[in-house]
Amino acid sequence: MKHLLSIILLALTALTLASCDESTGKPASSNRPYQVLLVGDRDGILYHELTAPVKGLPQPEPHFDVTSADDIRGTNAPWQKLTRSIVAVVIDKRAKDTHMALQRDVYAKPQLILTITAPSVASLRRYVADRRGSICRILDAFELGCQKRALKTHHNEDFDKKIHLMFGIDMLIPVEMQSSKEGKDFLWLSNNQNEGLQNICVYRVKDNGRSFLQVRDSVMKANIPGEKDGMYMETTAVCKDNAYKGTAFYRGIWDMKGDAMGGPFIAIELRQASFIIYIEGFVYAPEDKKRNKVRELEAVLYTAKATGQDKK
Repeated sequence: MKHLLSIILLALTALTLASCDESTGKPASSNRPYQVLLVGDRDGILYHELTAPVKGLPQPEPHFDVTSADDIRGTNAPWQKLTRSIVAVVIDKRAKDTHMALQRDVYAKPQLILTITAPSVASLRRYVADRRGSICRILDAFELGCQKRALKTHHNEDFDKKIHLMFGIDMLIPVEMQSSKEGKDFLWLSNNQNEGLQNICVYRVKDNGRSFLQVRDSVMKANIPGEKDGMYMETTAVCKDNAYKGTAFYRGIWDMKGDAMGGPFIAIELRQASFIIYIEGFVYAPEDKKRNKVRELEAVLYTAKATGQDKK
């Protein structure tokens, strides 16, 4: 429990750091999301942790894109210092125990530097094993904070208002979302790109005990048909992930029945009086990697909050 509380506090701290808007006079950090500069990891312990496969994607993709360096304090590649996320490993025999520290905006802004100091390699290995996934969660929180801050600056106000009027929800929609389709208690938004298609769906149903899988398949069949009769979106896999601020969160894979289309999706649920509102993001990018596209939508979903006004 003590380890869990420490992880939660560090993740919340990372999210807070990413949300700060102080003037530091530092250069802008690298804008490549989910790239990590790993310093001093000579035994590859942190590398394996950071490159573990992401959950919920149709093909394996690493959690982060990792580049390595022995030491950046005197590096001949100053651009490395501008990396948005840096993880540094320090083996110091004088250290009494293994511990983690966070710093922000040291070389650039926004930037998070996570330093793990250990008295030995064996101690470092135990520390990482005991907190499996915690470092990735801290870095994820920081990246989500960066993306949410960008959304606050640039978002589609027309679609923000439409969602509020239809569902009584406040959320920030990316400016790239320019297409929409409405149905009964249903709204579909899309960037309508030929490559890297990103979509957001918001739909409301009566809270009558049906599972998310049952609701999703019913709603998508009615609202997202394929090119020919008998084609429609369906769910091929779904799992309930860690809740975000008490909100149920789902990851899964969709496909188009009778067609070769498919891809990953994520969804959250919000409760509103006697209704449940599901907000979903799904991706279709057959030729591209999908990790960052899904995470961009995840940041969008995390801006959603019910206003307490039931628009039904």
